[in-house]
Amino acid sequence: MPGRAIILVVAGVVIITGIILHRIEAASTNIAANFNNYFLQQTARNIAQSGVNLALRQLGYNRTWRAGFPQMSMLGGKVYVDVYDTMFAGIPAIGIRSTGIVEHRSSIEKQATSTAFAYFPNGFIPLSVKGLLTLNGSNQVNGNITLDGRDHDEFAPPNQFNPGKGTYGVWTTGASFVEGSAAAKIGGTADSIDYIPTNPCNPVVVKKNQSFPNGYPNTPDSAFGGPSYGYPEGTLKAIAQSGVAGSQYVTDPTRLTYPLRGVTYVEIPTSSPKNRWSSATINGTGILIIHNSVKNAVLENAAGNFSGIVVVDDIVRFHGNLWGAIIGLTNTPSGNVLGNGNAYLSFSRKAISNATGFLANDTQLKVIAWWE
Repeated sequence: MPGRAIILVVAGVVIITGIILHRIEAASTNIAANFNNYFLQQTARNIAQSGVNLALRQLGYNRTWRAGFPQMSMLGGKVYVDVYDTMFAGIPAIGIRSTGIVEHRSSIEKQATSTAFAYFPNGFIPLSVKGLLTLNGSNQVNGNITLDGRDHDEFAPPNQFNPGKGTYGVWTTGASFVEGSAAAKIGGTADSIDYIPTNPCNPVVVKKNQSFPNGYPNTPDSAFGGPSYGYPEGTLKAIAQSGVAGSQYVTDPTRLTYPLRGVTYVEIPTSSPKNRWSSATINGTGILIIHNSVKNAVLENAAGNFSGIVVVDDIVRFHGNLWGAIIGLTNTPSGNVLGNGNAYLSFSRKAISNATGFLANDTQLKVIAWWE
């Protein structure tokens, strides 16, 4: 082969090889870029999904939480989570919108959004809640106290109630319940008719000489229905000791942390004066139990804002605000149920249902939709 032809062949091979190598390099670069883009996009998606899961966990701890996470570092990126009340398929729901970002504010920034909708199924109202106050003996109220058995939403003001949905202001096995001062007022609902709190009250909102089917409950678990309803003795105490949903168990109420949540079980000693939780603070939500083995634990001079159910052996001089219901266990009260100060107690089905909502598996937060 002539020398010129050899040169042309070699040059051709070199050019073709260069083109092939360039294409291989370009393909390799594209593969790397595509892989990097996929990795970043998947990381952003993982961050967004993790944001939703964190929000679901926080809602399980506190169902009223709507603050979201305005900005939080996560998995090498950032997440922004909005939590809001909405409707989904005709169901009142909680919306969670989580945006995950990687390589924030760079030329290769990637974002992904994950959205979920969840709701809390209704809890239950224990059978022992017969009125705003359910008591096992005669008693009275003093001071500037209002017992309002009309049905209020959780933390709603006194003048906002659900017509015809309330209950008695007082239900008691005792022969008497007295409005001991002119400022004390009692109202409620009887036969779907609402009665504003007055003094003297309409007698239909105070039920006296009542009998409890199968006997009045003696313990918090029996107040929730006992073994037949899934509450054998020790159940509520065990839930409190588990710490689920912010629950607490203490024998010294000064060791409580606030706000109260879940089941708060205060087992006070039986000997006087240690059997009295005096100047008590009860800010929070959930189920509050003050009880001991001889049923002489006393909640005294309690103040604060509480939403849910209070189950207590004995209660004296309540000075706070409550939405929900109180169940008193003792048939030998040591003093006035409420008195010597300002207090407003409002019956609330919603507050009670929210308090009991986490106790059974079928009332936990439910996710009804989730998409990317």
